[in-house]
Amino acid sequence: MCSSTLRRLGADAVLILITAVLVLATPVSVAASPEQSVLASVNAVRAKAGCGPLKFNSKLMAAAKLQARNMAEKDFFGHRGKDGRGFASRVSGQGYKYRFAAENIAAGQPTPQRAVQAWLDSPGHRRNIMDCKFRETGIAMVYQADDRPLKGQKGSLRYYWVQVFGVQRP
Repeated sequence: MCSSTLRRLGADAVLILITAVLVLATPVSVAASPEQSVLASVNAVRAKAGCGPLKFNSKLMAAAKLQARNMAEKDFFGHRGKDGRGFASRVSGQGYKYRFAAENIAAGQPTPQRAVQAWLDSPGHRRNIMDCKFRETGIAMVYQADDRPLKGQKGSLRYYWVQVFGVQRP
């Protein structure tokens, strides 16, 4: 803008213009999703053990979301769905052709950090996280506000977490 145009606009208009430029130039902070937080925590633990980082894979993400949603909506907690399908079938059903695959599930943990800690406290789940051959993952969290307690539970779980690990076939 030239100085004659600025004089015609007046001081108030110039102040508004400068404010708009500053607002548009300010980077926006975007909070990490629960899935991104889990990935960051898991990759930090893997790095300490000398493992490479896991990367998201859209097919594994879909398999994880399917299981998390099924557990939340169909009121169960387990690796095998109410339809009898296991995680390997869900992974294959998403078109992921794998050499190796594994699954971690958790429920009731309200934060990504608590879900990861629950997995690290479980020998089988910890083994999946620390298995350096895994390079890809899918992670999902489903929150069910109107969740009912599962049989044998006093309270509802509400938070359902799934992490699927995979190594694709060449």
